[in-house]
Amino acid sequence: MLPSSLYGHAIEAFSQFRANPAIPADALIRRFYMGRKYLGAKDRRFIAEAYFGTIKNWRRLESLVQHCFDDKSVTSERLIAAYAILYKGTDPTTAQYIFGKYDLALTALECLADRTCETARLEPLPVAERLGVLYSFPEWFVHRVAEEYGPDRVEPILAALNEEAPTTVRTNTLLTSRDALQDELWSEGCKTSLSLISPEALVLERRVNVFSLPAFKRGAFEVQDEASQLIAPFAEIRKTAIKVLDTCAGAGGKTLHLSVLMKNRGEIFATDVDPRKLDALQQRASRSGAQNIRVVLPDDKEKAFSDKAAWFDLVLVDAPCTGTGTLRRNPGIKWLLTEQMIVELISKQRAILEENLHFVKRGGTLLYATCSLLREEGEDQVEWLTGKYPEFTLEEILRTRPDEKGCDGFFAARLRRKSEAL
Repeated sequence: MLPSSLYGHAIEAFSQFRANPAIPADALIRRFYMGRKYLGAKDRRFIAEAYFGTIKNWRRLESLVQHCFDDKSVTSERLIAAYAILYKGTDPTTAQYIFGKYDLALTALECLADRTCETARLEPLPVAERLGVLYSFPEWFVHRVAEEYGPDRVEPILAALNEEAPTTVRTNTLLTSRDALQDELWSEGCKTSLSLISPEALVLERRVNVFSLPAFKRGAFEVQDEASQLIAPFAEIRKTAIKVLDTCAGAGGKTLHLSVLMKNRGEIFATDVDPRKLDALQQRASRSGAQNIRVVLPDDKEKAFSDKAAWFDLVLVDAPCTGTGTLRRNPGIKWLLTEQMIVELISKQRAILEENLHFVKRGGTLLYATCSLLREEGEDQVEWLTGKYPEFTLEEILRTRPDEKGCDGFFAARLRRKSEAL
């Protein structure tokens, strides 16, 4: 397919995202592809790169388009053309040919390619505004990062959040070993490297449709970021015949990991407010051979847990959050997230914690986790919890950042409920 047609598809997909920003960007493009079965794998990769690249760099591209086009109108075709010039190195004359049907002036395209002009235009701006435009983040988020990690770490963190996230898989050690899985994937044409962060992880060296691989279909691995793979082991499970509650299980990535760590023994109760995600969890559990997971649908929670007070050895609260640690994978989040939403999420996280604290047995473990970079959703929540509920004591905190180890940003806190009532 010609570049003009490929970029035309990217423009169409991005226009749909602009019209429906509340729909997750990855879900929208999957729907887009479903209606266009004629697109081959290389075509889809090209379109996705332009689509996600434009979403990721939207603010900078918008600033350039407004500066370079006389009418200052920001259209999808102009944004995609700016992406092609700025991030793919397309020269203005070639861009004018590729985007010929949109009648883009050569002078405007040459302006888009002028980095000296852009630097001079951004240099006088306040630091937060300049970095917000350059890396395409809301200014309030830039300020938050500066407050929490210091001014010297702002630019590295913003840059890391804009990098392409690798595809990482977690070995299902119920069925195979990491070395054996690496050999199996190699035989299936998928080259990987060993993760330096997670002992069960393999990092793919290029993007492939892993869900079509025989190794996936037989349950030998799950797709899971390296940092996410650190959460379940952080519970420090020392006995396998234990009772676990995963109260925000979603589609079950960490649930399945817990099952592996428990060697398919004990019992895991997995529940979530979204029954569709639990249906996906059941399918994944069946494929992976996990037999110690009991899925509890939302309507059945009250009955299932009515006699489970102080019953669980481990309660995992993988709370809904801003997702700011996963912006590499979900760049659309930053254009939806507001400071008011953070306030609402903090309240929701506390409500979920309070609803589930009593399930932790005396001497048991509470594991609280988010995929957020913000202290308000991590350390501050732990301080609130231990202050209000002194029977819980903090044992250890885990935090990862994309600028440090190239993985997603996660927070986890392991707390112990005291053996004796206060």
